[in-house]
Amino acid sequence: MKKLFKIIIFILIILFIFFYTHTNIYYIFRSYIVMYPYSLKEKSESILSKKKLKLHIPGGLYTKERDWYPFMMTFNDNEGFSKYVGKDLSLTVLYNFGYFEKEYGSSSYYNPSSPFYSSFYGAYVVSNNKNPKEKFGFYKNGELNISELSLVPKYDQTRLVLPSIGCPRDKIVFKTQIDKIEYNVKYVGESNWVKIDSTIKTNSPIHKAKKDCLGYIQYGKPIEKYYNQEEYPIITLKGRMYAKYIEEYNVTIAFYILAPNISTINKYDDKVLSKSQIIK
Repeated sequence: MKKLFKIIIFILIILFIFFYTHTNIYYIFRSYIVMYPYSLKEKSESILSKKKLKLHIPGGLYTKERDWYPFMMTFNDNEGFSKYVGKDLSLTVLYNFGYFEKEYGSSSYYNPSSPFYSSFYGAYVVSNNKNPKEKFGFYKNGELNISELSLVPKYDQTRLVLPSIGCPRDKIVFKTQIDKIEYNVKYVGESNWVKIDSTIKTNSPIHKAKKDCLGYIQYGKPIEKYYNQEEYPIITLKGRMYAKYIEEYNVTIAFYILAPNISTINKYDDKVLSKSQIIK
């Protein structure tokens, strides 16, 4: 019976590929089918898994609206981030981006008229492998080390996200201006978070589709109608982060949301990101 079931599933997959390859629905389901098991694998190898710390962040199915990708994803990059910072670190990224628009077969991440244009939310988890009690992103006295903490989103955007959609390294821009910092903020049921609001200038994902960009597996291909002869133009985004060093696990957790405007930040901070849970 199990063998028959596997044969039926295999036949259905072959039929799906045959009938829907290069149609909009193909790119949507390809993203779901590839990213879900890959993310599960990354989750099993994450800092959270190794430290037996659970971090639940709602995905796009949490709300009734069509807003975000259905489920949260996990990615680890210990070696690359360690080289970037110059310390022996581990990095786990939990992330989500704009929902797929059926008429294009691509994520609204590419759509400049969408509130989810160039948008992400999730959490960064960082631990120091050589000096476990060293508080990444914070000084010994507990004050925020904003220059160090800012390296995480900068690395994410300039070394992971933009290169994955074909943006040349010498064209990448990421400049941050801190708008406001608040200490002793209560968030996700815990006290003593630091809240940072910022304005960011970086590249948009708009470009003419290329071959073999790994990012297309996640987001689909860029939407052709928005390409106007300028590749990866510079845009201004708003960012928000809640950071805290968790003493008992020797990790820094930073919840984040990036969006085109502060109204989107406020709305989905309240409706989605703030509903996250740290389960110890």
